[in-house]
Amino acid sequence: MNQSIDLEAAQAAFFASGGQIVVLEGFQYVPHRQRHHPEPKPKRIRPVKQERGGERKSRAMARTAQIEELAKTMTCGEVAKLLGETKTALWGVAARGGFRFFSPQRQARPEKVKAEPSQQDRDMAEKIIALRDAGKSRCAVTVELGIGNCRLVRLLALFDIDFPIRRDRGRR
Repeated sequence: MNQSIDLEAAQAAFFASGGQIVVLEGFQYVPHRQRHHPEPKPKRIRPVKQERGGERKSRAMARTAQIEELAKTMTCGEVAKLLGETKTALWGVAARGGFRFFSPQRQARPEKVKAEPSQQDRDMAEKIIALRDAGKSRCAVTVELGIGNCRLVRLLALFDIDFPIRRDRGRR
């Protein structure tokens, strides 16, 4: 029942049967092995910078001069097609070179011929004028006639009807 009495009885039985106590070796600390880092790589030798007026710069200036000469009589798209370059690259060259591409005169758009309003539109305009004179609002007119606001605006513009968005209701 008592644990300490049971433990002592178990020990006595162990020694009586010929058991012996064996002492084991304890834990010993072994430090980590020292790290061996690799030798540093030798630094890369950078190539010597070319002088300012090098071969690249002279080629770029020649290219800019050629593009500037073409830009006097050609559009950017035409020069791009001729030289096989992109328009973006050519616009960059023009910006750095301080020139602009030729811009041809744009043709004036012909004015649209207004078609004669249909009889249905004329009838609708008369109804709109009658409802406006009766004091109806634009919203009420669209609901009563069963049309949308876009059609109402189109008819007002087509027949030059003065129908203000807000009425002055005498609130002053």
